[in-house]
Amino acid sequence: MMHKYGDCSFCGGEVKESMVDLDYRYKGKLYIFQNVPAGVCQQCGEKYLTAKVSKEIERKIQSKEKWSKTTPIPVEVFSKRAKA
Repeated sequence: MMHKYGDCSFCGGEVKESMVDLDYRYKGKLYIFQNVPAGVCQQCGEKYLTAKVSKEIERKIQSKEKWSKTTPIPVEVFSKRAKA
């Protein structure tokens, strides 16, 4: 069942439901969720989650369940020498 999200609160664009990948940072760790049902603004790309989806993300992060997969992520500290 598709959720009705209303218009984007940032730009006023139309928000349509689709499946997205979501990067979520919690207590210094990065979690990646794939195939998340979310409202996506067709104009600016802002993503909206329902309360049910948000609670499931929170439950998964706080649980001790094994994740379906993990992946190494390259990290680079930005050089102070690089200026705009």
